[in-house]
Amino acid sequence: MSTDTTPAVDSVTTSADRLAAFRAAIASGQVSARALYAHHLAFLRAKAGLSLVELADRCHYEQSYLHRLETGGRLGNMLVAETLDRFYGTGDLLAGLWLLAKRESKRAAGGLAALEAAATSIRAYALTAVPALLQTPAYAEEHLATVHPQSPEVLSAQLNVLRERQARLTETTPHPVRYRAVLDELVLHRAARNNATWDGQLDHLIATAHEPAITLQLLPLHAGPHDLRGAVQLLSFRVGATLAYVHGTLTDQITDDPDDIEHLSRQYDELRDLALTPAQTIEHLHTLRTTTR
Repeated sequence: MSTDTTPAVDSVTTSADRLAAFRAAIASGQVSARALYAHHLAFLRAKAGLSLVELADRCHYEQSYLHRLETGGRLGNMLVAETLDRFYGTGDLLAGLWLLAKRESKRAAGGLAALEAAATSIRAYALTAVPALLQTPAYAEEHLATVHPQSPEVLSAQLNVLRERQARLTETTPHPVRYRAVLDELVLHRAARNNATWDGQLDHLIATAHEPAITLQLLPLHAGPHDLRGAVQLLSFRVGATLAYVHGTLTDQITDDPDDIEHLSRQYDELRDLALTPAQTIEHLHTLRTTTR
């Protein structure tokens, strides 16, 4: 019995109509855009009577790369979708499916707490504010009230959730997550509005930097420009998968696309290598705390 969930579009002849039918199928939950894209890549190659080796030779892509596209292991980029559209004569069908899949993979985030709870390690980069998992209640309250003003009841609930998220970083939990954060020096230049709140936050950063499961590194301003332009978390799991949680101005996004993960991981590693060592970071925090007294 066939388990193919691809929507029936035999009567639909144009690329635009086929994409409209696929969007309806995706919206109804029948199939993911990524699965549709992979299905059509494999279907078109089979219809053309080509092996992966032959397709790789004609389109100048590696056989293993094309295989991963057809099985959904990789999403690839727009260039390969457009190349295959031209090769198969399918207009902009594959390019359109790729766009749908890309948007789907960068879905709006809403389950960060659950992801953090399941992660075995988290690599974070903070650009303008102390990462949420390292915030004191007072700093978090000021930050949330400023960035996302809410009613007192909602704010209290948000702070309770944050405390639960932070519990995984302590040794009191059976399996604390391994946490490494690279803090841009801008974070330390943008202090809390309340002096006592900022003093408490600096004390907390110093204390948490000594936790065995936590590593803090400061990226000094003199390290120069770089391409990581916003806060990012890279979460790794026991199954070997890695997700990237990208914090945006209007919305946050999650992506599991291997190309995105590889790109963000490389950028993160470059910043980590430019940052102060953990010992130098603690010393810098002590110096900064002394000047605030």
